[in-house]
Amino acid sequence: MTGSHDEPRWPHKPAIKLMDFHQGRMLLASGHRRADLLTLTDADFERHHGFIQWAFPTPEKSYNNFSAPLLDLGTAIWLAEDDGSIDFLERMTVRFLQFLRDNNHWRSSYNHNHLRITRVMNSLRILHSWDLAQWFHEQVINLAGDSYEQMTRPRLFWEAQSSSLHDRIAGSVVGLAIGDALGAPVEFTPRGQFPFVQGYQAGGRFNLPAGAWTDDTAMALCLADSLIANNGFDSADLLQRFCNWAEHGDNTSTGITVGIGQNTLRALGDYRRTGRLMAEPFGAKADGNGSLMRLSPAVCFASHNIDAAMQLAAEQSRTTHASPIAEECCRFTAALIYKLLHGASYKSAKEDCLALGWSDTLISAVAAPLTGVDEAHIPSGGYVLDSLRASLWCIENTIGFQNAILLAVNLGDDADTTGAITGQIAGAMYGYSLIDPELTTGLVGERRLYVTSQFLGRSIAD
Repeated sequence: MTGSHDEPRWPHKPAIKLMDFHQGRMLLASGHRRADLLTLTDADFERHHGFIQWAFPTPEKSYNNFSAPLLDLGTAIWLAEDDGSIDFLERMTVRFLQFLRDNNHWRSSYNHNHLRITRVMNSLRILHSWDLAQWFHEQVINLAGDSYEQMTRPRLFWEAQSSSLHDRIAGSVVGLAIGDALGAPVEFTPRGQFPFVQGYQAGGRFNLPAGAWTDDTAMALCLADSLIANNGFDSADLLQRFCNWAEHGDNTSTGITVGIGQNTLRALGDYRRTGRLMAEPFGAKADGNGSLMRLSPAVCFASHNIDAAMQLAAEQSRTTHASPIAEECCRFTAALIYKLLHGASYKSAKEDCLALGWSDTLISAVAAPLTGVDEAHIPSGGYVLDSLRASLWCIENTIGFQNAILLAVNLGDDADTTGAITGQIAGAMYGYSLIDPELTTGLVGERRLYVTSQFLGRSIAD
């Protein structure tokens, strides 16, 4: 553990130009400041093209304006956490809809405003919420009327931007952190020896503030950052990010590194000393749940292909856990989350995953329905297969995200990790939009987590 309790520590810095513009310190080439854009006439709205990339920034290049800014992860987090920028985004969205309402020329098979609509939806989804992007899309459909059927090509992009897959990706990533934060205060406490957890609370072995999370979420963010930065898996980069977390508190909820497991500590030490990129066997302790607890970003990044998701799940596991069963649990859970992300019911998703072929050890633990199994037969310690089985038991014996996650953390023992694994699965199943707002607003770094999830899911809408 390093440092003293302070603010979350993100290894990202916002881009100066975008930050200056959104703080009103920078003029656009047209001479407008941010506040001026809200009062543009329709003629100016149509004539000036460059402002839209500044008002609604995205990670995609503009082929009409090569000087337009690209939205990077650090700037996106800053904008999403800045109340003034979010207020402007909402008001600018209304202004754009007014422009579309009062002008007819965009109601055609092709018009340059179609690209603007795509950009607005993309920006709203990343910086604000999938709900707002979906609502904006609905308004566009209503305003287009019968002309919407003519917009064959742009409709494909708009429907991709408003796909509920983005909502479920956010649910899986943020759900992981919610489970971690709810379970952290009772981690290491035996079942039945603490008051029933009903919401965020301070305390626990690490004396964390309410809504703060531990190594499960911190390592998931390291994995997400690495995948985003490299547009794929890079074991050396991932291990370096894990080291920065362990040594400097990067991606922690309080500025302090807490909860680092023995497998991870050993693997990072080997990497520092020898440059080893895959963990070495460490006896039975290698079968811990540390690679499963952080899994979700790998599946969300590879949500276009189930084989890629399972492969990525295995590769990230091997960096810290030399364990066939840990790797298998990661691959199974990746397949399950993938199916749920794409809208399958839990029952059909589990049946499909079981048909992919697994070891007798895994099949004997999770194949049979867990509905009605007595809690006494559900261990919730650090063994990876126990953690997976406990999480599936929580899903199968509840309805709704909150009920599943509370059942998980109240199992005690390794409560934060049982919560994190359950949160990944339940979040993919129910989606971010169905998570109780008290659980999202009370979560430390929630905007960071949400925005990161949308960067992971970028390829869906590209």
